[in-house]
Amino acid sequence: MPNKLEKTLVYIASGWQILDGLITIFIYGPYIREKGVATAQLSAVEKEGLDSLSGSISSVASIYGILLILLGFITIYLTKTFLKEGIVPKKVPVWFLICGIISYFTMDILSLILYMGAGIIILAKNRSIKLLNNN
Repeated sequence: MPNKLEKTLVYIASGWQILDGLITIFIYGPYIREKGVATAQLSAVEKEGLDSLSGSISSVASIYGILLILLGFITIYLTKTFLKEGIVPKKVPVWFLICGIISYFTMDILSLILYMGAGIIILAKNRSIKLLNNN
């Protein structure tokens, strides 16, 4: 059974995660830092504290972006390596479902739909291939 639909869904989801990670690092992180620093009517101590806080939040956003990029590249690697014609992968659909759960908790709805869809389709195809091989 061909895996074209699942591969397409996973490549779109991985591309979106890489793009989302880049947006988080290069647009959202600096935006947080800029908005934290650009405050008026605060004392010097308050500005220093707010600058430190916005710097920490910006660092967390950058780390999250790096993790998204890493997750996208790992998924592309697993898809290219293990998702082949006629092979029944056992761990790859579980990885897609884990990525879907991570996307759920980070409210990345697009990745959630794509990863869960690909994982469920692969698990259903695996089940049908196993049933055909047993008969």
